[in-house]
Formats: sequence, structure tokens, C-alpha cells
Amino acid sequence: MNRKDDRIQHLVSLLENLEKVSLQDIAQIPPSQQHILAEKIESLQDELKALMSDDEPMTH
Repeated sequence: MNRKDDRIQHLVSLLENLEKVSLQDIAQIPPSQQHILAEKIESLQDELKALMSDDEPMTH
């Protein structure tokens, strides 16, 4: 694998781990911060998915 593939794999791994965060996990932090964390996780997931879709080769 080259460096770019390694970085993409690292981002894929990060996304997979973020998708494993449950509402039970979020419930472990102070209630006043729960919605902020949930929004940030969702935003990061969206951004990672967008990065990965931008990196996919175009086929016609």
C-alpha cells in the first residue's frame, strides 16, 4: 500500500469506529454536552463519507 492508501484506510477505520458510538455511550457524558457530541460525531461522519466518495475513481 502507498501512503495515500494508508491514509484512506485510516479514515475508513475512524469512520467505522465513529459509527459504533451508541446512544448509551453518549449517555455517559454530562447531559448538557450530549447533544453537542452527537452533532459533532454526525458531522464528522458526514465529512469523512464525503472525503471518501470524492476519492473514489470516476467511472464512465
